Amino acid sequence: MSEILRDRTSNLNLQSMEVFCEVVKTRSFSKGAERLSISQSAASQQVANLEQVLGLKLLDRSYRPLQVTEDGELYYKGCQQLLEGYRGVLNQIRRKRNSAEGQVRVVSIYSVGLHTLDDFVRSYMRENTGSTVRLEYYHPVKVYEAILNDEAEVGVMSYPQSGRHVEVIPWLEEEMVLACPSGHPLARTKKIDAHRLAGANFVAFEKDLKIRREVDRFFKESEIQVNILSEFDNIETIKQALDISNAVSILPAPSVAREVERGIISEVRLNGVNLRRPVGIIVRKGRELTATARNFISFLMGASPGGPLELAARED
Repeated sequence: MSEILRDRTSNLNLQSMEVFCEVVKTRSFSKGAERLSISQSAASQQVANLEQVLGLKLLDRSYRPLQVTEDGELYYKGCQQLLEGYRGVLNQIRRKRNSAEGQVRVVSIYSVGLHTLDDFVRSYMRENTGSTVRLEYYHPVKVYEAILNDEAEVGVMSYPQSGRHVEVIPWLEEEMVLACPSGHPLARTKKIDAHRLAGANFVAFEKDLKIRREVDRFFKESEIQVNILSEFDNIETIKQALDISNAVSILPAPSVAREVERGIISEVRLNGVNLRRPVGIIVRKGRELTATARNFISFLMGASPGGPLELAARED
């Protein structure tokens, strides 16, 4: 190709080629323009500009229907190959994007992820073939960081707090129950008066956790003093400590459900006590959620006692 022709073809665009191809296919400017939803004059002008840039006569307009010149036929075949290749690349990109949008990364604190959210994830993927939920368990601070840094779209937290960059969607209210080793004296009944905990050996959460402050507040308001043997930052370690020390703790009911079912831990209600652990979904404010993320959140809300959630505000 000469330098002159190379300079001229650099000014061509795919739209003009597409217009030319449609005119050739239909042998008509009006029909070609109609298929592309443009005016006949626009189609005629684009083909004329194409001929001028190339320095070639592509169409013989003296015939009805119009005829394609020999150069026009060669150019038409080349344009078809180019356009097909271009469309193929776009289709690959769309398929890749659709595949990526079929996934949602969810980060959760350990206790909710292991004992509640994991079951929801499996149910969601069974009902939504082709969608993938990548669930990871993090420390509470890391959950917030993952959402703020766009490392995950959806976070699940207990005692969630909204902020300048974080939006909270209330999800569950988990009942707090007295968890006792199966052989503990307090495990013999389904309900007890809270004051029977006075002086009991107790395994607590660490003091910097919100759940610990809520339990301490309950004890203070009820004027109950317990004997705190140890403090841990997670429910799994607390459950292990109960059996070793023959102590008790106050934990969210879902977190001990499997141990209760296996007879390892007994679940005891406290009469007249309404201790609950709020669990919420967090997302970064201003972020456009993928369709899979929105669908997963709606699934969680619809499957919870709170009912379905309207996410119209986050529609793409």
